[in-house]
Amino acid sequence: MDQLGLPPRPEPRRPAHESGADAVLHRAGFVPVVLFRERFHRLPSAMTDPVEQRQMATRAVDMLQAEGFDVSCDPSLLDPSLPPPGDQGLSLGDRLGHLTQSIRSAAHTGEVVAALSELTAPGDGVLQRVVETLNTTADWWEGLGEPTDPHYANRLRYIAQKFDSYALDVRSMRGELADRHTDHPGRLQARVDQFTPQEPAASRVAAALAVSPTPRRTTPAAPPSTSAAPPSLPPARPSSAPGR
Repeated sequence: MDQLGLPPRPEPRRPAHESGADAVLHRAGFVPVVLFRERFHRLPSAMTDPVEQRQMATRAVDMLQAEGFDVSCDPSLLDPSLPPPGDQGLSLGDRLGHLTQSIRSAAHTGEVVAALSELTAPGDGVLQRVVETLNTTADWWEGLGEPTDPHYANRLRYIAQKFDSYALDVRSMRGELADRHTDHPGRLQARVDQFTPQEPAASRVAAALAVSPTPRRTTPAAPPSTSAAPPSLPPARPSSAPGR
C-alpha cells in the first residue's frame, strides 16, 4: 500500500467491550502486548510455574465471566480447586466515576468545586494519595535486587514529583473556581429544560387543530322538545295529613 502511494487504512476503533476486557485482564495481572494491528495479553514472563499459571488464568476467566463476558477456555489451563471469587464490587476507578458524572451535570460552580475537592484535598485527596503511592512504590522497587531497579525507582520519583506539581496547580484552579460562585449560563438553562420539557412545535399545532372530544360523563342532557308529549306523572299518593 505504501509503495502505491495510498494512505494507510485507519485502525478501527475498538469496541467498548474489548476495552472492558482489557481492564479486567489488567487487574488480573496480565501484561498487555501491542503489535502492528494486533493486541493481546500474556502472563508475566518470569511466571514459569505451571501451578501459578493455571491459577492466574483461572482468576482471569472468573473475573471476565463475573463481568458478563462469554469466555471459552481449555479446561487443562484452569485450576478447578480454586474457590470462585467473591463480589469484587466497584473498582476504585468506577467509584471515582461519580465525580465525572457530577461535573458533567453541574449547573453551578459549587458542584464542580465539590467534585474537585475530592481530588485536590490536602493530605487525603485522591491526587495526594496517588503521589504517595508512586513514591512508596519507588522505595520498594529500589531494593528489589536488579541493577536496573534504581533507574525505575528514580523514574517513578520523577513522575511523582511532576504529578505533585500538577496537583498543586489543580488545587489552585479549584480555589479560583470556588471564588466565582456562580451559575453556568448554558448548563442552568439545560437543567431547566430537562425538568420542564417542551412539546415539539408540530405536536402543539396538531393538538390545536384537532377537534376536542366531548366527555360523555360531563355532557348535560338536552332539554325535551316542546312538541313532545310531557311524560305522564305518577298518581299522587294519598296524603296522611288530617283534613285532606
